[in-house]
Amino acid sequence: MPAWLVILRPGLIGLKNTLRRPGRGGRTKALFVALFTLVVWVLVFAFSVKVLNNLKAADVLGDILCRKFLGLLWLTGSALLMFSALISALSGFFLAKDLDLLMGAPVSLETLFWARSLEALAVSAWMPAAFLLPVFLAYGFVYTAAPGYYLAAPLATLALLVMSGHLSQAVVLILVNIFPARRTKEIMGLLSIIGFCVLYIAFRLMRPEQLVTPQGFMNAAAYLAALQTPASSLLPTEWAVEAIWPLLTGRSGQMSPWLWLALLWSTAAAVAVLTSYLAAGLFWSGYNKSLEGSSRKRRAGSLINLALGRASRLMRPERRALVVKDLKTFFRDHTQWSQLILLAALLLIYLYNFSVLNLGRFPSGAIPLGNFFAFLNLGLVALVSSTLALRFAFPAISGEGFAFWIIKAAPLSLSDFMKIKYWLWFPPIMAVALALIILGNRYLDLNPVMNISAVIITLGLTPGLCALAVGLGGRHPRFEAASPAQAPTGYGGLVYMVSSSLASLAVIGLSAWPVIKFSNRARGWGRWTPGASALAAILLLLAAGICLYLWFRPMRDGLAALAEGREEG
Repeated sequence: MPAWLVILRPGLIGLKNTLRRPGRGGRTKALFVALFTLVVWVLVFAFSVKVLNNLKAADVLGDILCRKFLGLLWLTGSALLMFSALISALSGFFLAKDLDLLMGAPVSLETLFWARSLEALAVSAWMPAAFLLPVFLAYGFVYTAAPGYYLAAPLATLALLVMSGHLSQAVVLILVNIFPARRTKEIMGLLSIIGFCVLYIAFRLMRPEQLVTPQGFMNAAAYLAALQTPASSLLPTEWAVEAIWPLLTGRSGQMSPWLWLALLWSTAAAVAVLTSYLAAGLFWSGYNKSLEGSSRKRRAGSLINLALGRASRLMRPERRALVVKDLKTFFRDHTQWSQLILLAALLLIYLYNFSVLNLGRFPSGAIPLGNFFAFLNLGLVALVSSTLALRFAFPAISGEGFAFWIIKAAPLSLSDFMKIKYWLWFPPIMAVALALIILGNRYLDLNPVMNISAVIITLGLTPGLCALAVGLGGRHPRFEAASPAQAPTGYGGLVYMVSSSLASLAVIGLSAWPVIKFSNRARGWGRWTPGASALAAILLLLAAGICLYLWFRPMRDGLAALAEGREEG
C-alpha cells in the first residue's frame, strides 16, 4: 500500500465506521440527513431551473445573463473554497494532533505533504462541489446540453477546486514561516472576516441590480456592450466557461472545449507542483515554528474583567462563576467574537436593502405590498434569530466539553445551569430581533397597528426560538467538538433548523390573517363580524400556544436528557 494512502487510511476507516455503525437511532438519523440533503438538492435544482428559464426567455439578453451567472458561480465557489482551505490547510499541516507521530514515522516530507494536501482539499471542497451539482444539472436541463457537457462541467469544476486549494496551501506555507502557526490561524480568520465584510458592503452599496435595468444606460447598444464585455482572459473561471458553453448551447467557440479543459488541468497541475516545491523548502521550518509556545502576555486588571465583575456582582457566587467563565471564553476565542463583525455587516446590508425598496413607486392600492413586505420582514427576522440561536445558544452546553462532569459535581442544579445558558444569549438575540423589526418596518412606513403587531409577534416568538436552541443543545450535545462552531453541524443542529423554521412559519402564518384584518379595520376598510372575530381569536390563541410550547417543553426535555445521561449526540 502506498505511504500516502497509509497516512489517509485512519481517516477513511473512521468515516466508514461512522457511516456503517448504527448506534442509537443511527439509521434513523442517517435516513433523515439523506432525505434532507435530497430535498435541498431538489429545491436548489427547481429554483435554478426557474431562474434560468426566466433569464433565457429574455430576447438577446437571456444567454448573455446565463453565461455571466455561470462565470460568477464558479468565481464565488473558488473564492469561498480559498477562504475555507486556508484554515483546513493550516490545521492539517501544522496544528493536527497526530502530526508529532507522523513526523517521526518513516515517511518522506513530500509524501506527508501530498497526503495532508489531499485531505485538506477534500475537507474544503466537498461542500462547494455538492451545492454546485444541482445548479449544473439545471443548466443542462434548461439548455438540453450534449452528453459531453456532463463530463466537462465536473472536470472544469474539479480543476478550479484543485487550483484554489493549492493556492491557499501555498499562502499557508509562507505565512507560517513568518508568524507562529496559532497566531497565523487567528490572523487569517480575522482578516478573512474583515475582508469579506468590506467587499460585501462595497458590492451592495454599488447597487448591482441596476445592471439589469436598461434605463440606467444611455441607449440599448451601451447596455448590451456592458453585458457582453467578457471577464479577464487570465481568470481560470473564464476558461471554464469557454470550455463548457459550446457543449451547453451547441455553438462553436474560439477553441475546442477540450483544449480549454486541457489548459485548466495543466494550470492546476502546475500550481500543485509549485506548491509541493514550496513545501519542500518551507514545511519543515514551518513545523518547527508551530512548536513554539505562545508569546502572549497576560493583561492584568483588564477592562473586560472589571466590567464582568461589576455586571455580575448581584448574582449568587456559583452562577456568577459560570457567567464570567462563559463570557471570558467567548471574548478570548477570536473564532467566536470575530463573528460579531460579520453579523454587523450582514445586519447593515439587511437594513440597507429595506431602505432602497422605495415602495412609493408602485401604484397605491394595486397590490398590498406593505403587508407583504411587513410579513417578509417578520419571517426574515425569525430566520436571523434562529440562525443566531443556532450559532450561539445551541452550542452553549456543548461548549463545556469533557469538563461537563464538573458542572454535575458543582453546587449548581442542572436547571439553573440551563437557565443561565438561556439568559446569557437570549437578551442579545432579542435586542437584534427587535432592532431589525422596528427599523425595517420604519423604512417600510407601515401603519401603527402593523408595527405593534410585528413587535408583539417578535416578542413572543424569539424567546421560544432561544429556548428551543438551548433545549435541543442539551438533548443533542457534542462534548467532543473541537470548537463551539462544530456543535451545530451535527444531527441536533439539523433538527433545530427544521423545527425552528416550521415553528416560525406556523406562528407567522397563523397570525397573518388576524393582523391584516386589524390593520385594514384601523384604516376604515371592512368590518368585523362575530364569525371573523371568533376565527381571529382562535388563530391568535394557536399562535400563542406554539410560543408557550417552545418556551417550556424543549428546555424541560433537554434538562431531562442531561439529568438522566441519555444525551443523543
